[in-house]
Amino acid sequence: MKFPTSVLSLLFACAFLTACGSTHYKITLKDGSEYMAASEPEYNRKTGYYKFRSLSDKDSLIRADEVLLINEL
Repeated sequence: MKFPTSVLSLLFACAFLTACGSTHYKITLKDGSEYMAASEPEYNRKTGYYKFRSLSDKDSLIRADEVLLINEL
């Protein structure tokens, strides 16, 4: 069974738009380095760290006193 080209194009477009629809965050540190987060960084008051998931799908921690800005992209 063959799918028409228009159906395959529509499926591809929907998959692309779904992948691009998520919000990312840029974390800028006081030393000028930048990190990209796939989800909003969560601040843990008890530890003093921000926890976030990087775009490479790894959990990361950054000390809050090193953070200058967190921007939503």
